[in-house]
Amino acid sequence: MDKCGSISFLLLLNILFCPFGIFAQQYRVEGIIRDKEGTALSYVNILLLQQSDSSFVAGTSSDDTGKFVLSDIKENNYILKVSFIGFQRRELSFRVNTDTDLGILAMEPAAETLQGVTVTSDKPLIERKNDRLVFNVENTSFATESSFDILRKTPGVLVLNGQIVVRNSPAMVYINDKRVYLSGEELKTMLENYSGSHIRSIEVITTPPARYDAGSGAIVNIVTSRSISVGYKGSVNSRWTQAVFPKYSMGTDHYFKNNFLDLFVGYSYNQQKEYKHDNSYFNFFNGDIADDRWEVDFKRTTRSYAHNFHAITDFVIDKKNSLSITANMMHSPGKKYNNKAITDVFDINDNLESYFLTDSELDNDRSNLAFSLDYAYNMNDEGAKMSLVSNYIYYDDRQFQVLYTDYFNADAVPSESNYFDFLAKQRNNIFTQQLDFYIPSEWGTAETGVKYSSIHSNSSVNFGGEDVPEDTENDRFGYNEDIYAAYFSLNKKWENWSVSAGLRGEYTDVRANSMVLGEVNTQTYFELFPSVVVKHTINDEHEWGINYKRGISRPKYGSLNPYRYYLFEKQYTEGNPSLTRSISNEVELAYTFRKKFDFFLYYEHSDNAIQGLTFQDNVNQMISNAQYNIDGKTEYGLDFSYYSYVRSWWYLYMYMSGYYMENTFPSVQSEKAVQKLSTMGYYGRAYNQFTVSKKHGFTADLSLFYMSDYIQGSFIFRNRFSTEVGLTKKLWNNRVLASLNVADIFNTQNIWLRSRYQNQDNGYIARPETRTVSLSLKYNFGNYRLKDNERDTTPDEQGRLE
Repeated sequence: MDKCGSISFLLLLNILFCPFGIFAQQYRVEGIIRDKEGTALSYVNILLLQQSDSSFVAGTSSDDTGKFVLSDIKENNYILKVSFIGFQRRELSFRVNTDTDLGILAMEPAAETLQGVTVTSDKPLIERKNDRLVFNVENTSFATESSFDILRKTPGVLVLNGQIVVRNSPAMVYINDKRVYLSGEELKTMLENYSGSHIRSIEVITTPPARYDAGSGAIVNIVTSRSISVGYKGSVNSRWTQAVFPKYSMGTDHYFKNNFLDLFVGYSYNQQKEYKHDNSYFNFFNGDIADDRWEVDFKRTTRSYAHNFHAITDFVIDKKNSLSITANMMHSPGKKYNNKAITDVFDINDNLESYFLTDSELDNDRSNLAFSLDYAYNMNDEGAKMSLVSNYIYYDDRQFQVLYTDYFNADAVPSESNYFDFLAKQRNNIFTQQLDFYIPSEWGTAETGVKYSSIHSNSSVNFGGEDVPEDTENDRFGYNEDIYAAYFSLNKKWENWSVSAGLRGEYTDVRANSMVLGEVNTQTYFELFPSVVVKHTINDEHEWGINYKRGISRPKYGSLNPYRYYLFEKQYTEGNPSLTRSISNEVELAYTFRKKFDFFLYYEHSDNAIQGLTFQDNVNQMISNAQYNIDGKTEYGLDFSYYSYVRSWWYLYMYMSGYYMENTFPSVQSEKAVQKLSTMGYYGRAYNQFTVSKKHGFTADLSLFYMSDYIQGSFIFRNRFSTEVGLTKKLWNNRVLASLNVADIFNTQNIWLRSRYQNQDNGYIARPETRTVSLSLKYNFGNYRLKDNERDTTPDEQGRLE
C-alpha cells in the first residue's frame, strides 16, 4: 500500500474506531477574574480551545467571587479565552499536564483611545472573511428593529420590490445555516415579524461552500444568539411605526443556561395596517398602430396581525455528544386586503372613452412551521465532528378573493357590472435529512456529507360567481420533488495562502401534474457544482483572491402553482407550472488594501434565468404577470467597499458598484420572438454612525442610498434614492435601549418602472409606505450582562416556498 493509501486507511480507521478509544488522564484548570481595581467579576465567559485547531473543549463562567473551574481536561496545549461585556477580551496559551491554577486574570475596560478620544466597543463592525462579509449587529441600535429592516441596511444587500438581492441576483435566506423555505411576500412577512433582538450577525456569503445547497445566488445567513453563561436573562421590546397608518409590534426574549441545558425562547406579536397607492398605464396597439390607453389608479389597505415563536434548546449529553432542537413558528390569520382601482380608457387622441371601477377584497390565512433536530458527535480530540440533522417544514396558505367591477361610459352612465370570486389553497410538506463530517488534520480540513430532500406541494384553485373570466378553470396541482446530494470540500492554509475547493453533486427528480393540463413538468437531471476560493496575503497592506462557483436556481413553489391574484378584472398575476431550473457561472477577482478597502471585479452568466415578466394582450386588452425562464442573463461589474473609523467618533461603511446588465427574454405577445434589454448602472450606499456622547450612551445614524439604471425582468427603472436617520440612547445603566428612526425622509424611494419594446408599452409606480417614523424600546432584566455567543452548528437548509 502506498503512502497516500496508508494515510487514507488510517484516517478511515480513526473515523470508525475513535469513539471506542481509551480515556486519558484528566486534570483541573482554575483561576480568578478581576478588574484592574481588583474587584471580582462574576458571570465572565470562559472558553477553553485546543491550541492546534482552535476547536472547542470546555466552557463555563465565573461565580460571584470571580472564580472559575474547568474539570476533566486532558493533557494538551490550550488557549483560554476570557470575555465580558464592557471589557477587552483576554487570551492565554498554556499546557496542561497536571492540575493548573492560572491565578488572577485582570480584565481591562473595552475601550481604545484614538487621538485621545475614547471609542465605545459596541458599534457595528464589518468583518471580511474569505468567502463572506459579516455584519455584527448585536448590542447596536439595530437590535430594536425587525429582521427585514436589518437586512435592508446590511452591506451589499438590496431589497427591490420586496425581493432580497445581492449583486443584482435574488439571494437565498438562511437562519443559523438552515435555509428558509419562503420567498417574495411570504419571506418579507416572516422577517418583519422576526425581532432583531434575536440576531447576532448577518453573513453575506457570495461564494457559498459545497455543504450549502447549490443555489446560483448569494446566501444571506442570519446568525441568532444563545446564552453561554450560567444563569438567566430576559428582555421585552416594543416598536411603534407611524406612516399613513400606525403599526405596532411587541416581543419578549428569554435565555437560560446551566451545565447541561442551553435555552432560548422568543415570542413577538405584530399588528399592522398598511397603505399602498399605485399608478400604472398601458398603451395598447392594433398591429403596429397605437390604440387605446389605460390609466389605472390603484389603492390598497391591508390589515394583519401575526404571531412568531422562536426557540432553540441545546442539550449537552456528555463531552462528546450534544443535541439541539429548534422551532420557528409563524401564524398570520385573517390578513385582509381591500383593493380599489379606477381605470380610465382613452382613445388615440387622449379623449376619455369609458372607465371602470373595481372593488376587491382578499382574505388570507398563512402558517409556516419549521422544526429541526440536530445531533452532533465529537469524534476525537483533534476536532473531528459528525452531525446528523433532520428538518421538517409545514406551510399552509389559503386565500379567498372577491371582485366587483362596474363599467361606465364617458358620461358616467353605467353599462354593465361583473362579479366573480376564487378560492386558492396551497399546502407544502418538506423533509430534509443531512449527514456531515468535519475532519481537521495537520494538512488541512476536509468536509463531506450527503443530503436528501423531499418536497410535496398540493395546490388548488376554484372560481365562482356570475362572470368568471373565460380563460380560467378550476384546477388541482401537485408538485413532488426529490433531491439527492453529496459533497466534498478541502480547506488548506499555508504561509500567506489559503484555498477552499469543493464539489457538490445533486440528482433531482421532479413530478408535476395538473388536473386540467395533465403531466406538465416531469424531469430528472444530475448536475455538478464546483466552487473554489483562493486568497493570498502579500503583506499587511495587500491581499488578493479569486473565487469561482457554479450554481442552480430552482423555481419557487408559489411560481409553479395555479394561483391567480387580481389587481383588477383585467390584470392578474399567475403561476407557471412549466418552469425549470436555471444554471449560472460566476467568477470574481478580489483585492483588499489595508484591510479597509475592498475591490471586486466579477462576471456572471445564467442560462434559463427565472425572471418575472409582464405582458399585455393587445387583442383582448388583458395584462398578465408570471415567472418565466428567460434565454439568458449576463452581468459584470466592479464593486468597492470601505469600512473603518474616519474619526474616533465617526464609523463609516461605504459600498459602491458599477455594473452592466443584460436580459434576453421571450416576447410572447410580440412579432419578434426574443427581446434583449441592457443597461449600465451604478449603486451606492453609505452608512454612518456618530458617537454623540459616549458617557450618556447617545449615538446617531445616517444612511444614504442611490441607484441609477437597473433592469428587473422586462422593466427598466432609474434614479432611486433614499435617506434614513436614527437616534439611539441607552438608559438606566444600559438596561434600556431606546431608538428613534426616520426612513425615506424625502419620500424618493418609490419610482416609475417602464417596459417598452415592440408592441409592449406599460409602466407603473408602486407607492408603499416607505417614509416612516419609528420609536423602539428594549428593556433588559435578569442578569442582563450575560454575553450571548453565535451558534456553532452546521445544520441543514430549508427551501423554496412562496
